[in-house]
Amino acid sequence: MKYSENIYWAIPEIFLVTATVALLAYGVIYSKIGGKYSQQRKITWLSIITLAFTALIILSQILEYMQAWEGTIYIAGVFGVDILTLACKLVVIFSAMVILILSLEYYAERGWAIYEYTLLILLSTLGMLVLVSARDLISLYLGIELVSLSLYVLAGMERKRQYSTEAALKYFLLGALSSGLLLLGSTLVYTFTGETTFSGLSAVLWYSHDSLGIKAGAVLMITALLFKLAAAPFHMWAPDVYEGSPTIVTAYFAIVPKIAILTALITLLFAPLLGLWDEGLQTLILVSAGASLFVGALGGLNQTKLKRLLAYSAIGHMGFILLAVGTSTLWSLQAVYTYIIYYIIMSIASFTIVLSIFKGSLNYIAQLSGLSRTQPVLAATLAMTLFSMAGIPPLAGFLSKYLVLLAAIENGFFMISIIAVLTSVISAFYYLRIIKWMYFKDTSDFHYKDLVDVSITRINVDLPRSIVLGVCMWFILTLLIYPNPILNLVFDVLGGYIL
Repeated sequence: MKYSENIYWAIPEIFLVTATVALLAYGVIYSKIGGKYSQQRKITWLSIITLAFTALIILSQILEYMQAWEGTIYIAGVFGVDILTLACKLVVIFSAMVILILSLEYYAERGWAIYEYTLLILLSTLGMLVLVSARDLISLYLGIELVSLSLYVLAGMERKRQYSTEAALKYFLLGALSSGLLLLGSTLVYTFTGETTFSGLSAVLWYSHDSLGIKAGAVLMITALLFKLAAAPFHMWAPDVYEGSPTIVTAYFAIVPKIAILTALITLLFAPLLGLWDEGLQTLILVSAGASLFVGALGGLNQTKLKRLLAYSAIGHMGFILLAVGTSTLWSLQAVYTYIIYYIIMSIASFTIVLSIFKGSLNYIAQLSGLSRTQPVLAATLAMTLFSMAGIPPLAGFLSKYLVLLAAIENGFFMISIIAVLTSVISAFYYLRIIKWMYFKDTSDFHYKDLVDVSITRINVDLPRSIVLGVCMWFILTLLIYPNPILNLVFDVLGGYIL
């Protein structure tokens, strides 16, 4: 364990917050100059460049860390940097960049001229960088709140749309509840230990964890993070928020915050709260994993709206991830991060296609009817993505589920492994149902055609989205055949990760 006051390791956050403030000033002054969407696109490109420079800074830090450091480097005792933290920051930055690239055509398609949208993306990304570096209960709470407050506003970005306002209100109320639970849990832990830093809590709780107040505080904190991950039984907000939010914002919810909050959860479980692991925290994680598997599989069966179905799909995938977290070995952590990388790739591909059809107004699954005849390449791409999400070999999604199940079975978790296999088979039904509409149904089978447009004409996917889709499909089709680069990278990162 190494301590350092070197501000160098906080440069990515300092640069990002400075650039965000500068872009805010630019937007206030120049947002009304030029065409309706010209400044919006300029601010978006400037934000992409900002994130690219932030990624370069993090890459340079990774190279320096690998050459000269090991363990955790502490900044002011409340933030920490290690190889896993830096790698997660890089994934967060790249995911946010992809969302901004997908947003470029969304402005004109939906009539947006809201420059604040891009700045909220940057602010929430900054919150995620703070979150993965948090090594203190106060910095953990501040990171969570910076992310959450930005997401609340993003959910209600389309102010004239009733569903968007409803989604923002629901998300805000339930998110405030989870933040209150996190704050209450942190208060209880501090009251009974007198420590807020993770290193101090580790020392105290390793030898003394018999207090009921400490256990209650730990459970409340883990529950709050499970809520943020939309894990059952704390998932109730996800389907409504996914459906009501603008599609590009739904894509952001589904893709970017997951790895940051998951890393915060793992850091909390296996550093300060490790002494409580056998005192009920492992059971809490495994129960949430099993519940998420059931809710994700059964909740999506009767869904007719695509974004609600993707919400239940995300809940099911979170069940697999939490199963690996609950197994609590180095191999299972490798499965966790391999799974989340594959999940991000598959989610980017699916939402890119959703954004390209009906200019982002794809609501019902049945609106995809006849897509294979009008857009055969797009239909095949979506079909391959859905097969991968269902875990069908030889696609990438199969390998991620296989690694999780292998880690669980090797450690004796047979019953929940059987549940994971059964729920995976059940969830495959609703993925196949989407493919059935694309290939074997037509618009005459759609009962809501008087309410929405169901005529799919020739869709011209713009160049940025085409590149994103091509890269995602390359990963989906080849990672099972040659997974060694990803597996070795994840294992090397975790091998150098010392809490």
